[in-house]
Amino acid sequence: MQKVFKIKGMHCNSCAQLIEVGLKSKVNNVSASYPKETVEIDFDSNIISENEIKNEIKTLGYEVVDEKEENEKNKKDKISKKKSIYNKIILYILLGFIIIFAAVLYFFVFKNIELPEVNLPQMGENVSLALLFIAGLLTGFHCMAMCGGFVVSYTVKNALIGHKGFSQHLVYGGGKVISYTIIGGIFGLIGGIFTFSIELRSWVAILSGIFIIFYALGMLGIKFFRRFQFNPKFIHNITGEANKYKGYYLSPLVIGLLNGLFIACGPLQAMYIYAAGIGSFVSGAISMAVFGIGTLPVMLILGSFATAISRKTTEKILKLSAIIVLILGIIMLNTGLTLMGSPLTLDSIKDRIIGIDTSNSSVKIENGVQTVNMDMDSQGYHPNSFVVKKGIPVKWKINVTELTPCNNEIIMNAYSMDVKLKQGINDVIEFTPDKTGTISFSCSMGMLKGSFIVTESGIASQEEITAATPYS
Repeated sequence: MQKVFKIKGMHCNSCAQLIEVGLKSKVNNVSASYPKETVEIDFDSNIISENEIKNEIKTLGYEVVDEKEENEKNKKDKISKKKSIYNKIILYILLGFIIIFAAVLYFFVFKNIELPEVNLPQMGENVSLALLFIAGLLTGFHCMAMCGGFVVSYTVKNALIGHKGFSQHLVYGGGKVISYTIIGGIFGLIGGIFTFSIELRSWVAILSGIFIIFYALGMLGIKFFRRFQFNPKFIHNITGEANKYKGYYLSPLVIGLLNGLFIACGPLQAMYIYAAGIGSFVSGAISMAVFGIGTLPVMLILGSFATAISRKTTEKILKLSAIIVLILGIIMLNTGLTLMGSPLTLDSIKDRIIGIDTSNSSVKIENGVQTVNMDMDSQGYHPNSFVVKKGIPVKWKINVTELTPCNNEIIMNAYSMDVKLKQGINDVIEFTPDKTGTISFSCSMGMLKGSFIVTESGIASQEEITAATPYS
């Protein structure tokens, strides 16, 4: 007998594999689909009933949806949506009046009033690492469901031979972090191979950002984006076989090392793509190490608590993880757009709204040359914006007070510049701005950013700076 069950509660392809593994010994054939949220089962009703199958699925932590109840719920939802449309229309009309009123106030009352300058913090490398750790921390609840079986397997095996120490879990966690670190470095290296030019580097970051955003939207429950996850089932089977190794610590170590290959996990796939988008072995390895360490507290220390919380609470926590992944995707996409010199970056949009502070910049014209002096440390460029005159050569001196793997390179795509920096005073970078507008520059990872505002006169009001068209 064949039956297709509608399932709720799957978070990635690993969930589908978990259902298949849990049912395969009890039915003739089982095939679960994460994108479709279904499980197709061929079973003998004399051996196992439909209700027993539903209970087995429920035991695994997932919910079988009753089609009749679902249809009734959908009908009620449609009725409630129709009722809410009128409320939304009224709300939008009120918002429209508020926007019109605000516009009138701005153009006729507040336009000539000077507001204090707002300085937003740069989205630096440390911020990204903090987000990766938080993503790992929240993903730990997902790991409890997906990888908990592996932890239980070696724990039970060692308990039978008299070993119950916590050290075995530390060995597993260490192997897992080492695996994430090495594979993250490999993905970063692969990304770096394809980034030998500024254009390719920016496109790799843009595509990586788009894929990460797609993963996050799939994790948030939007069905269309679930199809963008890979599903290598054979890796799950290899990891399961690792428990056959003898010794207190060998099985946990091998399982931990193989855990990095468990790329049916949606969050892990997203993080590997993030590492590839960075385009650096060292940065990719560091990023995945931080993410891996973040997954450990819930997995190893709070395991008993994680198994006690409800499935709905776990789902809410994973939604938070998806939001962090979404933010990382936006950061990666913004990095690619920054390297490309696009006018659609977050900083460009912010600059056009609140303006750019050029009060601390100093540009001198001597002997027909514009001299620009800039300091640089791990936090960014000081100052990070300059107003220069069109048609006059620029000599750009950079004093590096703190050199890091992130800021050791400066890129200005508009003039195809890719300059390696060293500690101290760097050699002069020369270029001639040939048209008015904004020339953006950044570090190799697109985290640290700055700009040249090119005008006909070499000076600019705040309105001119805000209105300056970015170079294409």
